[in-house]
Amino acid sequence: MDNDMIVDLIESCKTPFYYFDVEGFIENYHDLNHTFQSIYKNYQLSYSYKTNYTPYICEIVKQLGGYAEVVSDMEYLLAKKIGYENCHIVYNGPAKGELLEEHILNGGIVNVDNYDEMIRICKLAQKYPQIKIKLGLRINMDVGGDFISRFGFELGKTEISDAIRLADNNENVSIVGLHCHISRARGVGAWSARTKTMLEAVKLYFDKVPEYISLGSGMFGKMSEELCSQFGAEVPSYRDYAEAVLQPIAEYFSETEIKPMILTEPGTTLVSRYVYFVTKVLNIKTIRGRNMATTDGSFENLGEICGLKKLPLKIVRRSANPKDYQGVDIMGYTCLEQDVMYKDLKCKLASGDYLVFENVGGYSIVSKPQFIKPNCAMYATGFEGVPIQIMREETFEDVFSKFVFQQKL
Repeated sequence: MDNDMIVDLIESCKTPFYYFDVEGFIENYHDLNHTFQSIYKNYQLSYSYKTNYTPYICEIVKQLGGYAEVVSDMEYLLAKKIGYENCHIVYNGPAKGELLEEHILNGGIVNVDNYDEMIRICKLAQKYPQIKIKLGLRINMDVGGDFISRFGFELGKTEISDAIRLADNNENVSIVGLHCHISRARGVGAWSARTKTMLEAVKLYFDKVPEYISLGSGMFGKMSEELCSQFGAEVPSYRDYAEAVLQPIAEYFSETEIKPMILTEPGTTLVSRYVYFVTKVLNIKTIRGRNMATTDGSFENLGEICGLKKLPLKIVRRSANPKDYQGVDIMGYTCLEQDVMYKDLKCKLASGDYLVFENVGGYSIVSKPQFIKPNCAMYATGFEGVPIQIMREETFEDVFSKFVFQQKL
């Protein structure tokens, strides 16, 4: 993190705001990508747009050679606007939009989630018999978690067999790949389990080497020691993951001349640590022994992780006489009791100080509702270290221009 840059932004910009660490993000991208490619050459990184679709970040991914992984028409259009060819866009998700057909007809990568979706695609194939359509199947995962995933086809069941049969009945449709995604099981053991399941799917449903196998996402990314310690067990490295999943795949296909492309779809793994949120302390009060500091930010700005872990944060002092608190809850601006950004912070603090929250790049900006206040601006390090605005603050017009205002009763 460029501390001087953030301090300069505090001096010159309205809070709250986000800050994107470009250099850190690029270094992390290269580390992940090179680690996986060192074990399996035909590895391809595909960035999860739903995690953080800030165009500036997505454009960097494209420049670095990453694919775009999208789950909606909105995200698909963004990838196209950035300049992606369809063959480098992976369209996933359980409820794909109207532009799925355009994507397919232009050679895009598509992973089918359910039987009804296969019916839809096969109807398109019959309408355009001259176009060869290649598809992947999303495989449902059971890696020992405490829930049943709703995504994809379950191995050995009637639905997947019927979907394959439906595809086979169309001469211009072929199933060439496999996909899975499960984000609530980040341990190496869970990744080994998903790899075993995907190779079992290859045995069951492919008589030749698939063109690709996508292992989805859900790896731990790089974190500060403060955040890492809250996960209990030792957090795996990229090499731990790569060896666990790529070595078995390499061994499985060791006798084949053609090797499948292996994809992962990192989102939080890539971006979380490299986005910061800066907010100002507006007031501090004590009610029935509870100390509470209200800020001009919100827990919605931080993403769901702030409700699960205590995010690392730094205080930028602007007050002359801060009070020493043995515990103060950092609260947001919303009128919600649950708008808690950090519980029981032990610190010296006063109105006018600034708080810098780390590790907020995942599911924050994209999930922030237009509730009470629109979203804030975002900055990054530009040319020769000069800060640039990569997202402006939303305005009244951004929120209300889509509504109809009644002029007369």
